[in-house]
Amino acid sequence: MSDKVSFYEFSQLPQEEQYELAFTKGEFIDVSEKDNVRFALYKLYDFYVEVVYDFVNNKIVNLTSFLKSN
Repeated sequence: MSDKVSFYEFSQLPQEEQYELAFTKGEFIDVSEKDNVRFALYKLYDFYVEVVYDFVNNKIVNLTSFLKSN
């Protein structure tokens, strides 16, 4: 795989590879919490990835990628 992955290529990857790229290549932006859920935002190349983590059950429950909107 090349060093840079496009938004489309990222969205076609298996979920485990998406997590790996977000955590190893992504730039951590911010985190917020609501109830028992933590939302972590990463910038990955020219798009963003939000990882939703249930910290009570100690598991990732969702990953969403999106392009910046104006």
